[in-house]
Amino acid sequence: MRRYLLPRLALARSLIARSLIARSLIAMSLLSMLGCATSTKDLPSTTKEMRVNIEVEHLTTPTFARRSVRAVLTNAKGADVERDDVRIEMNGVPLRFRVSQGNYYDRHPYYTLDDNDQVELAPGSELHFVLILPDSTRHEIGSVRAPSAMSVSQFDFGPKPPASGEVALAWRDLTDSAEVRLGRTEMRKEAEGNVVVEGSGENDPDAPRRTIGPGRFRRRSDRWVLPESLLVSTAERTLLTLNAAVVSTATGKCLDVEGGSKESGARIIQYACEDAAANQEWRLVSLP
Repeated sequence: MRRYLLPRLALARSLIARSLIARSLIAMSLLSMLGCATSTKDLPSTTKEMRVNIEVEHLTTPTFARRSVRAVLTNAKGADVERDDVRIEMNGVPLRFRVSQGNYYDRHPYYTLDDNDQVELAPGSELHFVLILPDSTRHEIGSVRAPSAMSVSQFDFGPKPPASGEVALAWRDLTDSAEVRLGRTEMRKEAEGNVVVEGSGENDPDAPRRTIGPGRFRRRSDRWVLPESLLVSTAERTLLTLNAAVVSTATGKCLDVEGGSKESGARIIQYACEDAAANQEWRLVSLP
């Protein structure tokens, strides 16, 4: 739940930032005392204790193309394994081992494609991954299919809710499954006269959500009638907006207005979900 006191918004943001920094420092201190680390150089003794998390992205725009593959080797406890003598191949092409440095002593090892690697990442192409251990034994990780892109034109959100009757989100001709997440903001007045805007975001753990698109008992084209509890507006509390984030379950990315553009005909892409990103919010605006 986010709560903003409008006359003191700048001060509230400052206090929130300080609180987050303090929590981060406390968390780091506790991790150091407990001997915890974000990565480890210890290789699990069996492949059953190894996990490989894979992210694939292929983005094409009128001005540039970007493709990326990122694989992270972890142990059963979720710690990243930092070993440059362990290799991962994709379709027979070795991924490059890299380590990025975070805050404090954080280290984030991963495997990725080099810009010069000639690998097909077109939508629908099969990508096969193999793990190669220091003793040169090869272990099949599995295959993934590069996902098809979503377009905002496949979704109907409506410019504003009707005066009466149900409110629904509709979608059509989805190739892959996706998840719709809903956020709500409302306005109320306090006894002192302050106007307060508060609500929950689409990425909050308790946000209403639903998996849509092709799947068992699901259709490529369908609609979701929104819960009435999201539409309630009273004399004390006025509903301002309903925000919907559409996240591809194949990529974990959100529908995004590229570059935050406000121009007509701006390109809609899939991009990493970000909290409070206005160019990833799709809304049913203001009830009367």
